[in-house]
Amino acid sequence: MKSFLYLLVIFAFLTDVNAANTKLKKYENYSNQITWKSIDINLPKGKWMYFSKETDNLQNFSLSCVKFVNSQNKVINGVFTACYVTSGGKWRQALGVELRNEWQNNKYDSCNLRPEYFYVKAIFKGASSNCFISRHFDPNKELYFPDDPTDTSSGGLKKFVKDKSLNLPKIMLGFQSIYYSNKRDKAISMTLEINPQSYGAKETLFETEESSEYHRTHINNYLLKKKFFEEWTKKMSIEHSFLEDQLEATNDFKLDFSDINASIINENSTDLINDLNKLIELYKSGILNTEEFEKAKKKILN
Repeated sequence: MKSFLYLLVIFAFLTDVNAANTKLKKYENYSNQITWKSIDINLPKGKWMYFSKETDNLQNFSLSCVKFVNSQNKVINGVFTACYVTSGGKWRQALGVELRNEWQNNKYDSCNLRPEYFYVKAIFKGASSNCFISRHFDPNKELYFPDDPTDTSSGGLKKFVKDKSLNLPKIMLGFQSIYYSNKRDKAISMTLEINPQSYGAKETLFETEESSEYHRTHINNYLLKKKFFEEWTKKMSIEHSFLEDQLEATNDFKLDFSDINASIINENSTDLINDLNKLIELYKSGILNTEEFEKAKKKILN
């Protein structure tokens, strides 16, 4: 069952029920914004090659995932995955219970703080789940020697890496947002996995999860790496909050990022969070369209 969790592996996305889906073609590059499953997805900067689509029917549930990769000079810079699960409106409660059990109790990966996790926040209420994870991992291990011997979710990426003769980074940082509301009968997850060196971090020194300078037990010895990881985690937590607003999460079901966002206010601007909240309200009221919203958001965050 781990594959069900792992396939649900933000950068940022907004919902628009009237959006026309982008016609994805295998091995073509995409940038900026695409629409999938009536969800507007803002890809990270650069060109992202669509290389894999995975679908499955799990009992009464339907799963669909699309995967993109960004690479340069035969080295992977990042992997972006979007997943969608639904019961077709017939088994909302059953789907919610199954997901909650998986995300709370999975032996290998879950929404609980694990040694390889840097930061985790989660809320579980009834059959609804809301979870954010920031972590580091050894991509070679994840592809070829996963903890869960039954996990087959990386098969598409493994084949792509082999076919394209790509090299894996020593260590990657992963940011995952998972959201399921029993009211909506769909689970949506976005994951961005990056090579930190490709995004401005100093050269990675160690290449196992246990020895990595990004490991929670070591990171205080590498303050520049810690600052880099914190900043990325802060940005991703803000994107998760956008996700919650676009999916109309109630206030009591939103994750509280005040602990990690406090330093954003101290380091950058005491008005940052207020500006972002005002921007969201302008978007929700229809004063700003999606393109205007994204431009204004990037201006505030940069």
